[in-house]
Amino acid sequence: MMAQETIARDETRPEEYRAVGKPVTRIDGAGKVTGKTLYADDIKLPRMLHAKVLGSPHAHALIRSMDTAAARAHPGVEAVITHAELPDYKYNASNRRGVIFPQGPATGSGQAEVLFYGQPVAAVLASDPHVAEEALGLIEVEYEVLTPVVDPIAAMTEGSPLVRSPIRDVDRSEERGHVTVDVQQKEQEDKPTNIASQMSFRRGDVEAGFAEADCVVERTWRTAIVHQSYIEPHSTIADYDASGELSVWTSTQAPFYIRDELAQTLGVPENKIRVTATEVGGGFGGKIYLTELLVAALAMAVRRPVKYIMTRKEDMLAATPAPQAIVDLKTGMKRDGTLTAIKARLIYDSGAFPGAPMLPGCLLVGGYYKCANLEIQGYEVLTNKVSVGALRAPGAHNATFAIESHMDMMAKELGLDPLEVRLKNAVEEGDPLPSGQPYPRIGLKQCLEAIAGSEVWKRRVGAGLKPAPTKNRGVGLALGGWMGGLQPASAIVCLNSDGTINVTVGSADITGTNTSFQQITAEVLNLPLPAVNVTSGDTKTAPYAGMSAGSKTTYTVGRAVKEAAEDAKRQMLEVAARRLEAAPEDLEMADGVIRVKGSDDKSLTFERLGRLTTNFAAPYAAIVGRGTITSRKWAPGFTAQAAEVEVDPETGEVTILGFAVAQDAGFAINPLSVAGQMQGGASQGLGIALWEEMLYDAEGQLLNGNLLDYRLPTSRDLPAIEAIIVEVPSEEGPYGARIVGEPSIVAGAAAIGNAVAEAAGARVTEAPITPERVLRALGKL
Repeated sequence: MMAQETIARDETRPEEYRAVGKPVTRIDGAGKVTGKTLYADDIKLPRMLHAKVLGSPHAHALIRSMDTAAARAHPGVEAVITHAELPDYKYNASNRRGVIFPQGPATGSGQAEVLFYGQPVAAVLASDPHVAEEALGLIEVEYEVLTPVVDPIAAMTEGSPLVRSPIRDVDRSEERGHVTVDVQQKEQEDKPTNIASQMSFRRGDVEAGFAEADCVVERTWRTAIVHQSYIEPHSTIADYDASGELSVWTSTQAPFYIRDELAQTLGVPENKIRVTATEVGGGFGGKIYLTELLVAALAMAVRRPVKYIMTRKEDMLAATPAPQAIVDLKTGMKRDGTLTAIKARLIYDSGAFPGAPMLPGCLLVGGYYKCANLEIQGYEVLTNKVSVGALRAPGAHNATFAIESHMDMMAKELGLDPLEVRLKNAVEEGDPLPSGQPYPRIGLKQCLEAIAGSEVWKRRVGAGLKPAPTKNRGVGLALGGWMGGLQPASAIVCLNSDGTINVTVGSADITGTNTSFQQITAEVLNLPLPAVNVTSGDTKTAPYAGMSAGSKTTYTVGRAVKEAAEDAKRQMLEVAARRLEAAPEDLEMADGVIRVKGSDDKSLTFERLGRLTTNFAAPYAAIVGRGTITSRKWAPGFTAQAAEVEVDPETGEVTILGFAVAQDAGFAINPLSVAGQMQGGASQGLGIALWEEMLYDAEGQLLNGNLLDYRLPTSRDLPAIEAIIVEVPSEEGPYGARIVGEPSIVAGAAAIGNAVAEAAGARVTEAPITPERVLRALGKL
């Protein structure tokens, strides 16, 4: 699947970097490939109990009664916990993560309300997980089944049953960790409705824009609910000791966020909570905060350590997949390729709790291109399905599938080249988003120019403006992007007595960011990489960091690491200046030695300096560099992608023959890691395009809750992916780095859809683009 990456880099830059900008193998790689890395499920504590959770067999129901006596009496069972056994914690009913078990009163009933199939209603604790599993079947629950609402379009109608009892004060803090823009959506609080929130953007006169267009396209586009499909399911251990300290070990991207949420709900001070982010076996935005509250509450109830490892089925039933979306889109274009109008209605299925990524979808559907006239309406709709969460650029691929399909359709109708049309209309620095906020420096056009040089696109262009491709083969193009998140960050850089360097951060390393931090520190201190060690600490020992989400970890924490290393360097030079009787500005660092410029005789090794600042009766203070930053300038990342496919007109099967990704990384601190993120995200985008879909029946029950029936792409499905790294430096990122992890997933469905349309001569408006949908588009079904 891998292909050699190339970098479109400004070779005129003055710096010659030693550590950054070079491909480096991840420092955590060896442990993972040899099986030595420890994950949450590897942790074993004395007196630890295993939790098993009973899920609801109904998508919408009231719990009339629950009999747990037989389960409690089962040999080996230590406890059975329901909502009744827990204290009156400060639950947040608007947030799935803020609720442990269903609560009452439901509207007018006084009974607890179940909101989706698989929602946890009780837990059994035992020393043996198999015993706990057996006891689940002994719990008797009497339900009053209510009518589930599964289709978001039906849920929006006036006569639809309500998905749930009304909620207030919706918490959207997790969403802001993925994308940070100064826009608020309107919460629906004036009357009971299944529309959780809505928003709108307007610019110019959209009807006038359509009137001046030579081509108008109007279609409805659908994208499916998809699961993040990480290898490791949600895994959490918690312990509440006699001193009142709560310790949590969990596979998470957001340890400090979990600490804050647990403190608010459980009433435990933040300084008495220690959250350790264990090695994350895949997250992709789906490992923020889910089972930690449940497991912490169970541990506090029994005063023993509790471990809960979701099964694959439980994870697919009750985690937080990416949402289904329906996009009604109308666009207009002049004969010269000028985009004149965009009118869109985006509907995101939020599941049983608010939290769908409607905001980024609304921003991006009208945010890729210059357009004087637009009207965008977004709706977040509740249904009786599992609540949704983030999957790499949440909400972006849904909107991009629609707008990028329209760009190709309009170009084709007008006889224009799809790449040139995009270059003509693509946004640049200073152009406004639909919200009116201007873009900072971005590299969208540079990505389009770079994809034009890819091998995949050349195979199309080589045949001319209107190519006659091989029968049933086609090449398609799409662009995509992501705004990224912003949060404060901090880091510590210390000099050890042997001259080596320790870096401590509070961010979870899910994409190789600690390797980039090693490179940044080595660059500042002019050291070889092995002299620098990077540690991700827990929430009681590490400096603060935001979520490892929103593609912002290197952009924010990396900047804090750079500042901490520069602070340590300043301290080291000050001490060395006093020892060498020279001004700090007359000193230089290289390979663990500080020397007077031009004089090798007057020098001080890092090791000697370390002893002078750490030994007994040391004459100088320890070297502890601190970096603290707040990040207010965002650094959006863009990608352009090209796909070549072959379509079998008899079976509808689509085969990917080639795929290329050009993406603006700002500055690739570790090109090997950046290319890996581009190829990995693109692979997930191809899964969304052709295979992945969570299927629910009319009763709200998941039909394919395992990895046999939920189709993931395999190495046999994917071609070598050409990665072209574009570098348009950001304004604040370390060395100009900008967000990287998320843009690569965004354009895959649109690029494949455009390639399929060219190959088959028919347009599929629903993703995944399955053989059945291809045949239907061809009129064969």
